[in-house]
Amino acid sequence: MRHTIRFSLAGLILAASSSSLLSADLDRENVDVERYVLDYALSLDAEDAPRNSLSGSVTIRFRNKSPKAIDAVPIVLNRLMRYESAHDGEGRELEIRNRLVEMANFEYYQANAGVVALASAVESGAVAELRLTVGGRLTGYVETGMMYTRESLDPEFTILRSEVLPFPQIAEPDWLEVRKAWADDFDWQATFDVAATHQVANGESVRIEEKGGRRLYHYKSSRPSSFLVFPIAPYGELKVGANRIFHLPGSEAGAQRLAGNMVKALALYEEWFGPLNVQGGLALIEIPEGYGSQAKFPTIIQTADAFNSAESMDQLYHELSHLWGVEKYEPQAPRLEEGLSTFLQALVDVKLGGGLSLEEFMASVLGRQQTSYERSPEYRDIAVADFGREGVTGLSYGVGALFYYELYQVLGEEQLIAFLRGFYDAHKDDHADFDTLVDYYRRNLEGDAAQVVEEWLIGTAYVEKITAN
Repeated sequence: MRHTIRFSLAGLILAASSSSLLSADLDRENVDVERYVLDYALSLDAEDAPRNSLSGSVTIRFRNKSPKAIDAVPIVLNRLMRYESAHDGEGRELEIRNRLVEMANFEYYQANAGVVALASAVESGAVAELRLTVGGRLTGYVETGMMYTRESLDPEFTILRSEVLPFPQIAEPDWLEVRKAWADDFDWQATFDVAATHQVANGESVRIEEKGGRRLYHYKSSRPSSFLVFPIAPYGELKVGANRIFHLPGSEAGAQRLAGNMVKALALYEEWFGPLNVQGGLALIEIPEGYGSQAKFPTIIQTADAFNSAESMDQLYHELSHLWGVEKYEPQAPRLEEGLSTFLQALVDVKLGGGLSLEEFMASVLGRQQTSYERSPEYRDIAVADFGREGVTGLSYGVGALFYYELYQVLGEEQLIAFLRGFYDAHKDDHADFDTLVDYYRRNLEGDAAQVVEEWLIGTAYVEKITAN
């Protein structure tokens, strides 16, 4: 028995430290993923749900952007999934070494990390393909603090999205390297084989095949994207012009109500910020409460409370506002855009006849932030710029909203909207980081508005404004 215990402890130590042993010594910024091809089959059996599994293949085409040749590729995958085989674009079988590890820079986040040894080196500037077959079960990462990642292969609701690594991604087992991977925009196509009782939802166009009680969903990207998300459930579907709404069983009335407000909110955002720089219809997809809403054109996943409660309709306005956001690709970004979306959801809700006034909504935000600083006084020493590095981006929703509310009070609605549109127009076609945003704000605001920027976005003077109020 003692020998068994020692062996287990040694295994745990190896697993914890093997991120360095399983390294291809490859900076993710030196790899440009150009194309992603998924082909997955899922079992979603209600009788024995814990044994449900997924299997299939992923083909990744990538370019070597580094000045030296690449002879090995690092891969990360969900901790309950396994690698079956690896081949290159010429069909040659490749060796893959893998181990369960704790991701560097993210405590408790475990991944199945692998290194694929290439049959021939990929020279600088050259393109190569890697085909991996994988399988296993799926689990989320609630224990890491990402409370919305509750993934499992549940027949009532399943979701595949990048955060829980249901498909292998090129990256070292380091959370910052994984986040760099999400800066890549690539073309993709995906085929999902599921029971005919279910729909695989996404905003892109789809071709569906019926095959012996199963359905094959063939999706293909219309534009490069790094946002892969596929909710799977026994959805009903509602079409509103070019837009589609996928709703869970029992939510049809809520979907009808949501459709009307969605059209009104999109019209208001377009009036404020101009047409989106991408064209086409949207897919608004209901997901259960707690799974976390997200939006990137043309796919919006929205939690059920917005479908089922008129009082929660403002949550939809939050996600819609992100369609006019400027991408900020930073591994540890402060996520100030969440604060802007929180402020805008309240402003749109007022415009569309919601229950709370803007002052009432912001008073509740202020109260929550005051409670946060009372419970966690160490937050007082963290500047907004450091929210990502310190792992407290949850503060961005409230602190950011209060910052934009004060700008609103100083500038007035018309001038603030014009200013925000100016930033969107200047950067909608590139990837602006937090420093770019601050620089733009400093150059284009003056007087009291410029002072607001200094107090909230530079240093920690903003904390006193929250706690003393």
